[in-house]
Amino acid sequence: MQVKTKPVELIELFYDLIFVYAISKLTALISEPIGGVIPPYNFFAYLITSFVILQAWLYFTNYVNRYGRWKWYDYALACVNMIAVIYMANTISHDWQSMAFPFDLAMLILLLTVVALYSIQAYKEKSMVGAAGNSITILTVVCTIYVIAILSIFFNFSGYVIWINVVAVLTGAFLPFFIRGKFDKSIISFPHLVERFELLTIITFGEAIVGLTHFFDTSNFNFVPILVFFIVLTMFGSYVIQIHYLMEHNRVERSLRLMFSHYFIVISINLVTVALELIHSGEVNHLFASGLMIGSLVIFYLSIMANKEYYRKNIKLTKKDIILMIMATFVGMAIVLIFISNLYAFLIGSLTITFGNFGVLLTKQKKVFK
Repeated sequence: MQVKTKPVELIELFYDLIFVYAISKLTALISEPIGGVIPPYNFFAYLITSFVILQAWLYFTNYVNRYGRWKWYDYALACVNMIAVIYMANTISHDWQSMAFPFDLAMLILLLTVVALYSIQAYKEKSMVGAAGNSITILTVVCTIYVIAILSIFFNFSGYVIWINVVAVLTGAFLPFFIRGKFDKSIISFPHLVERFELLTIITFGEAIVGLTHFFDTSNFNFVPILVFFIVLTMFGSYVIQIHYLMEHNRVERSLRLMFSHYFIVISINLVTVALELIHSGEVNHLFASGLMIGSLVIFYLSIMANKEYYRKNIKLTKKDIILMIMATFVGMAIVLIFISNLYAFLIGSLTITFGNFGVLLTKQKKVFK
C-alpha cells in the first residue's frame, strides 16, 4: 500500500503555538503548593484539563491529516477553532466550578468546528459509512456529553462537571475502538502525523526552557542552571532520537500508539518543569517534589519507548539496552531519594536518569547512519 505524504503547512504550526499556550496556562493549576505539596484535587483537575486540551488538538489534527486541503472553509473553521482555544485557555483557574461553563462552552464550539469539517467531507463522499461519517458519530457523542456538562451547571450540579469531563475524555479516547465503520488506513498520512506531534512536543520543550529561565541568575552564578538545562536537553535529545531517527515514518499505520503516547509525553514534560519550579521556590516538600520528578521522568521515557513498535527494520532494542536504561533510572532515583533534601543530588540524580537513557538511545541512532 502506498504511503500517503502530506506537507505540514505554516497555518498548522500557528495552530500548534496556540495550543501550547493553552497547555502552558495549565501550570497555574499546580505551580502553587499548599503545605509544600500540590493538593490532590488541583492535580486531578490539571490532568483532566490537560487531556481535554490535547484531545481537542488531536481531533482537528486528525481531520487535517486525513482530509485537510486548506480550502476557504478549512481556514474559516480553523480560525473559529483557534479563537475558541484562546478563550478556553484564559478560563483556566484554580476554581474549577467558576471556569467550568466558559471552558466547556469553548470546548463544545471547537468540537463543532471539527464536526462541520467532517460533515463537508461526508457530503462530498455522499456517504456516512467511511472515516468521515465514523468521526461525525464519535464527535456527536462527545459533543452531547459537553452539552450535558453545560446544562448541569444551569441546574446547580456544578460539582459533577469535572466528572462529566472525565467521561468525555474517556469516550473520545475509547469510542473509536467500538465504532470503527469502514475505516481506510490509506487516508492517514503517518509521516505528516509524526511531524505534527514532533512540532507540538518541541514547542512544549521550548515552553519548558522559557519557564525555567529564572534559574539563570546573572548575579549569583552556580552550576544549578547548567544542570537544569542539561536535564531538559537530554530529555529533548532522547525524544528526537526515538521519534525522529529510530522510527520508520514511511508507513501505512492507524497510529493509535503514537497518539496516546504523546498525551503522556507532553504532560510529563510539563510536570518535570513544575517539579523543577517547586524545588526552585524553596517552599516545597522535598519528598513530594522528588516523587513528582521521578514519576514524570519515568512516564516520559515509558511513553517515548512505547513507540519502539515503529522502529526501522535494522533497529532493535535488546535486553541489554533495556537493562541499562532501567539501571540508569534506578541509580538516578537512588541519588535523589538518599540525599532527598539536597538540591544538587536532586538535579544530578535526575540528570543520571535522562543522560543514561539518552546514551542508550544514542547508540541505537548510530545504526541509522551506517
